[in-house]
Amino acid sequence: MAEYWTSRHFSLSNPRDDGSSDLPRLLRRLADRVEGIGIAPTELLDVTISQDTTEDGPWWTTTVYWSPDDDDAGEDLDGMEEPRRQRD
Repeated sequence: MAEYWTSRHFSLSNPRDDGSSDLPRLLRRLADRVEGIGIAPTELLDVTISQDTTEDGPWWTTTVYWSPDDDDAGEDLDGMEEPRRQRD
């Protein structure tokens, strides 16, 4: 049993000028990212979905929080694409 608590998170949003209001697209990207990282259902802590209101409509964002198994606690995620939210 671990003597520490390790959790990680990442956030995603669609590009502002390319489908920022397309929630189904964002959820598909979220599923792809969770699968790509290999987050097991037992590791998942929380998923949040929120929106900002822009002049073009809603701009959806999702954040995933997970706690990797002890074996994965030191896993290097540097190769993961850094999600960035672009603003004008």
